Amino acid sequence: MAAHPLSHHEILGLVAPFTRRGLHPDLQATNRQERRLVFKPVERVGETEDAPTYTETLELHCASGPATTHKLKRTTVCSCAPENFEARLEIEGRDLSDMLACFDTVPSASQFRFGPGFKMVKCWRLLRGSGLTPTGMPATQKALTHMAATLGDLTVTATAPTVKADPETVIEILPPEGAHMRLPDDLLAVLGWNWSLIRRRRDTWRGILKTSGREPDRSRRAELNLDRMVEHLVQTFGDAPARFHDRLYRARWGVAFRRSLPLLVSLTLITLAALSSRLELSEDSVLRMLIFNAPPLLMASVFCMRRLPQIEIPPMPRRLKASRWIQLDPEPA
Repeated sequence: MAAHPLSHHEILGLVAPFTRRGLHPDLQATNRQERRLVFKPVERVGETEDAPTYTETLELHCASGPATTHKLKRTTVCSCAPENFEARLEIEGRDLSDMLACFDTVPSASQFRFGPGFKMVKCWRLLRGSGLTPTGMPATQKALTHMAATLGDLTVTATAPTVKADPETVIEILPPEGAHMRLPDDLLAVLGWNWSLIRRRRDTWRGILKTSGREPDRSRRAELNLDRMVEHLVQTFGDAPARFHDRLYRARWGVAFRRSLPLLVSLTLITLAALSSRLELSEDSVLRMLIFNAPPLLMASVFCMRRLPQIEIPPMPRRLKASRWIQLDPEPA
């Protein structure tokens, strides 16, 4: 059954914790039919004169029943960040005062990171912990939901999985509008075993970062890897394409070896199967039992994998011939 629109009486009951903090509803931006209550933006000015200004806007998605869960979202823009570069913070709960107190544990400035050659923003979902911190603030855990970074004209995004059992964070590299890029498929895989090859989808290059475990440790490891990825891309795109091969020569050969593992395992199994026919084994031999049951067990394990292994002869890593990473002229057919 559809929820009824927000009434004036309901709004008065919901805004009390907000007005005590100096936050007032923006009735023009509020959508009563969708039960979405928007508050007027608030500016947070840094302590120093050259510190950026952060503009925060709160949005409350109101539940229709007294015992159901509300969703509170904070959207922050920074004065020194690009347009549409927003940091989002979300939390779900029933006690609005407690939810606002949880937001106080995450300053808007902590969601932005600026460094040489890049600007980064992180979006989190807050998970309410038990008890209070030593400073008297609510104990919270941050789960990463999204990351975006600009590297000059390039944009890099990372979208965390929404399902707990899903270990894959999707990475996308987008060139500026009207341009195209030719990237090596091991651009991110050189960072380690948790990184996949990147594949091109139209004008976007997409890869996968695998992070296992439970929150908040999974998000913490993912953020460390994403920080490292951004620094790696800044250094890579700051050099000529040929320098990528010279600088990461050993890592690229390591990626080629990892890509050849499915083929090597397959050839090893075929060789062992051929040799097993020449062995004189008794009916009660353990080795005979293992050889006999190896094919169905391996087949079952392969189909239990999230992604089927690709059996291929990987190409040899070579120096890139392009003079620059971003091509502004039309891409040849």
